[in-house]
Amino acid sequence: MSTLLRILFLVPLGYVLAIVAAATTAALAEWLRAYGPVADDPAALGMTGMVVMLDWFILMIFVGTAAAIPSLIAIGAAEAFGIKSALYFCGAGLAVAFVTSLAIDPSGIPPFMTEPAIAGAAGLAGGLVYWLVAGQWSGLLVSEPKRS
Repeated sequence: MSTLLRILFLVPLGYVLAIVAAATTAALAEWLRAYGPVADDPAALGMTGMVVMLDWFILMIFVGTAAAIPSLIAIGAAEAFGIKSALYFCGAGLAVAFVTSLAIDPSGIPPFMTEPAIAGAAGLAGGLVYWLVAGQWSGLLVSEPKRS
């Protein structure tokens, strides 16, 4: 796969899927927290599900915009230095989640996202998904196999 094609298509696709994975992880944590108190009431359970889905959509928008610059820095460093390690991308996801949680105004997002454990889990999920989609092929120069 050519480098230009990979950068134009896989990197943005990886970023979008990483944001979806991070928001899904955070929404799943919210759902698991809210499920216990409403498990016996079908009406409350349905309303809780609708609130979680709305929070999921809001999180994708807020996290996608707030994480753009830190993610671009992490992706650019990986591309420039040819870093292909899943450990790097998971660590970068944690760092991006930390920076993003500081950059987002807490009044605009659901309150559970201010918890470091949920933000960290979302960052790890996003970093891993990015690595699966685009990170494992990072590097501006594609190394050709050596012929003897």
